Amino acid sequence: MKHNLFTLSIAACIGIMPLSTFAWDHPGHMATAAIAYVEVERQRPELIDQIGMLFLAHPHAGPLWVAAGAAKGREATRRKFIECARWADDIKFTAPDEPTWHTARWPIIADDAPPEAIAAAEARHGRPAGQAIEALTLNYAMLQNVESTPKERAQALCWVFHIMGDIHQPMHVSDLFSKDFPTGNAAGTMSYVWDPVTDSPIPLHILWDSNALRVPTLEAVDRATQEFMKKYPRSSFPELQEHPIGDPAVFVDWAKESYGIAADWVYEDVETVPDPDMDADTAKLIQNMMAFILEGKAPVDEAPQLPDGYWEKVPPTTARRITLAGYRIADLILSAADQIEAERKFLGRP
Repeated sequence: MKHNLFTLSIAACIGIMPLSTFAWDHPGHMATAAIAYVEVERQRPELIDQIGMLFLAHPHAGPLWVAAGAAKGREATRRKFIECARWADDIKFTAPDEPTWHTARWPIIADDAPPEAIAAAEARHGRPAGQAIEALTLNYAMLQNVESTPKERAQALCWVFHIMGDIHQPMHVSDLFSKDFPTGNAAGTMSYVWDPVTDSPIPLHILWDSNALRVPTLEAVDRATQEFMKKYPRSSFPELQEHPIGDPAVFVDWAKESYGIAADWVYEDVETVPDPDMDADTAKLIQNMMAFILEGKAPVDEAPQLPDGYWEKVPPTTARRITLAGYRIADLILSAADQIEAERKFLGRP
């Protein structure tokens, strides 16, 4: 039970790393929104000003205004749009925080998993741990509902942005059950490997979060956006044609794409060192993770190197997933706008 509690609590910790250090949860999420902004502005430029007005109704808009800074007009809207994707991490430990909305983790059972680990995984009966799918379904329904208030729609928009980014990250949709982790490895947060960038131990989860883009400045995000969209244009994603946009049932399919990556090779031939305090109480485990997040201090001094060729596959994999998430976010926005417009016309509303 304590590891289950840790797994729930760690979701609240993953998103508060030092901004100069890592995270899909910061620069990676920002890149998904920057890509979506380009797409929305290209296809429906009139929506940009409407979204800008919507941000004014956001009930917890402090991070959006900080991101906008001294910018005016559409540039201010663009910066708020980009911040919207990381807003769910920037409001950690405040009233609107929803720690269980960041993951939907299906089990991966290792060859050395003992019977009790297999039983723990099977006890989920095919359901993932974490509520990302349910939260995405709820918030997207609110986003496209003509009866939603601007305040509700603004907050739902930011949750849709963020959860879409999370479910496109393989570590957010998987747990490893093995001899070392009979109750799961908490989305890779208790599995340490050697980071080839910092030359120090790092949780496998954060290695995946941080690898593609580690600098959260707007300039770095804009450069990455241009690079990703050039390398991975819409035409390179057959996945964009496989699902009806706006059907919440496809959210599971999108998450399962990420799970497929995790199941196929994320843990293949990868040796890790468990958190040495993994059998301690939940408070100690969270303390260890917070020490790493805030100070870069791991509870282990050494960790195994990644297998040959592994690191070379990670950045392009995550860059592609970030880009796909950005395109899909744009498509969801356009679909929601079309739904609202159609309902208003049917109801005779302006």
